[in-house]
Amino acid sequence: MAEKNNDYMIDVAKDSTYLNQSDEYRRSYAEWRADPDNEYGYQFVHDTREHSYIDGKGYVPHLAEVAESISLVKCCGLMGACMLIMAGMDLLWLFVSGAFFETSGYYIYRSQMHSAPQMSFTYVLASGTACVARYLVPAIVYFKVTKLPRKVAFPSSKRRLDLLGHSVIIILLVMIMGRTVNGLSAEVFSWFNVDALYSVVYFSFKPKTVIIAFFFNCIAIPIVQELLFRGVFLQSFRQFGDLFAVLATSFIGALCFYDFSYYWLVSIFFIVLGVVTIRTGSIFTAIAMSVISHIVNFVLSYLTLMGIENAKLIESLISTAIIGTSIVAYAALITEKHKLLTVSQTPSGLRMVKKAQLLISSTSVALWVTVSVITSFIVMRLLK
Repeated sequence: MAEKNNDYMIDVAKDSTYLNQSDEYRRSYAEWRADPDNEYGYQFVHDTREHSYIDGKGYVPHLAEVAESISLVKCCGLMGACMLIMAGMDLLWLFVSGAFFETSGYYIYRSQMHSAPQMSFTYVLASGTACVARYLVPAIVYFKVTKLPRKVAFPSSKRRLDLLGHSVIIILLVMIMGRTVNGLSAEVFSWFNVDALYSVVYFSFKPKTVIIAFFFNCIAIPIVQELLFRGVFLQSFRQFGDLFAVLATSFIGALCFYDFSYYWLVSIFFIVLGVVTIRTGSIFTAIAMSVISHIVNFVLSYLTLMGIENAKLIESLISTAIIGTSIVAYAALITEKHKLLTVSQTPSGLRMVKKAQLLISSTSVALWVTVSVITSFIVMRLLK
């Protein structure tokens, strides 16, 4: 064991720092990682004066790469397994919805913008519950298996609450830009007779159904989505470097939408949420960003789907207001020299390329990527 205040000793778990986090967060994380029975925590303690003999290399210092690789492979394997659980739940719901309901999905495609399918109250309630479960169950499984401390899995630092308003404006800008560029990408996909995705929203004209659709689309689903991706996944992967944690969890998360025209938008959306979560030190920032952006997207989508007069003009005015406000907000951040949308690569024994290789080579992750891509091809809508 390492002696206290010994300059020769290195304890990667104890010496790690986490941006804008409390001492309690750091202590809980260090204790979790240092637990000898925890195979998901990256721990490495050694005396820098000690060396090992490696054939062909001679005597070299004890390296942390092996310990980090073992823990990373374990975490990647579990994350991939959790995503496969999600895929299984999606498949189950596909059969259930096909057997008991007239519709089998709630995606609204470009060809349906002016004649979107109506969804019943019963279907929205059942489908919304299933969608909440698809995020909640994997989150619970990952949380229970890793035994990640609650303070770490769901960080709630209040140190940078002043950045909440700026964060919301920035994610709204990403959402608006996504809606704009998605329209252009839909044109490109149409060249290959592919019907691009317009919106992921439960649609109905009936007030009672609209209310329950609003609850699931704008509140319940965004919250559990953040608990999974910016909660247990992102926080556990921070031990391998913040930049890698953001990119890995965003890549894995984007695939759960099963749509090629939506992957890029969700990836950017998730990256921004991940970076801001780390920068503010609180998952509640990401939840607020996600909920508010879903509300605005819900309203804008409904304006078009319900055939409201001048819907495009209204959306243009709202978009212009958001863009203008975001420019002012980001200019203020630059003036304060606060880099809200940047995240540094924290010290790590492995290079980024090696970590990416370990992620992709994980059997469960590779299987999840394969399942997602195949499913995307299967559910692809072709234009007649």
